[in-house]
Amino acid sequence: MKRRVPRVMVIVIVTVALLALFILTALPGTTRSRLGDFFGNIFDPLTTAFNKAIDGVGGFFTAVRDNRDLKIRIGELEDEVGRLNREIVDNKEKVKAYEELKEALNLVTRFDDSKVLGSVVLNESLGPYHDLMRIKAGRKHGLDASVISYPVVDRHSALVGRVHSSETYSSKVLPLLHEAFSVSARVDGSYRSTFRVRGDVLLREQGLCLGDNIPEGTPLKVGDLIVTSGEGGIFPGGIPIGEVVSLQSSEDGKIVTCSIKPTCDFDSLSYVFVIVENEHES
Repeated sequence: MKRRVPRVMVIVIVTVALLALFILTALPGTTRSRLGDFFGNIFDPLTTAFNKAIDGVGGFFTAVRDNRDLKIRIGELEDEVGRLNREIVDNKEKVKAYEELKEALNLVTRFDDSKVLGSVVLNESLGPYHDLMRIKAGRKHGLDASVISYPVVDRHSALVGRVHSSETYSSKVLPLLHEAFSVSARVDGSYRSTFRVRGDVLLREQGLCLGDNIPEGTPLKVGDLIVTSGEGGIFPGGIPIGEVVSLQSSEDGKIVTCSIKPTCDFDSLSYVFVIVENEHES
């Protein structure tokens, strides 16, 4: 009795043979036998499909890799944009600090015969009636208001007021708009006559102060800059006080009073400078 070859073995042998012929026809430049050419003609469409499938799979993985590289590059660009934005913000802060330092230097140069003491304003606002403001500088810093009062200006050298009283580590400043404040003044560029600038109960609600005791013939008009005269022994001459916004005249046409808008912006005031005469330094 003949021994039958297992059916599975036959299938395996046929499959291997077909696979070998398939590979033979797929390889470029391979010398084909007649049998190979015969089967190659049969398997050419399959070979083409196989190659396309390989190309498609390769293209897929290439696209995936390219997409991953693109995401990495986008992340790097976003980090670079963030760094540049931070540099822009830092540079703006540096420019602002430089401008403030330059203004402070100009202020110190302007009052080079005196000691200029910078201080933070402790109370955020002056309140509805422009009451006393408190600054972070007191007797420990050389301020003793029981001996003498000190002029206070902002970083633009505009008049803020004067030191009213001093404690160990802080002082109170009487603002220009307060009704108890007064200073001798003149028109900027004119030395012919002086008059008084003071706070006024009615005008302070408008953010204005009052000029009175104006001598007859004083060359005064709307838009004039009013500065300290230097008289009185407290305020050096030439400190900007404010701009004339209106004139009040008597029946005979003589200028009696004027309303003045302070140069100092009290609403945004956060830092001030106290002018201390050299002979009063501690």
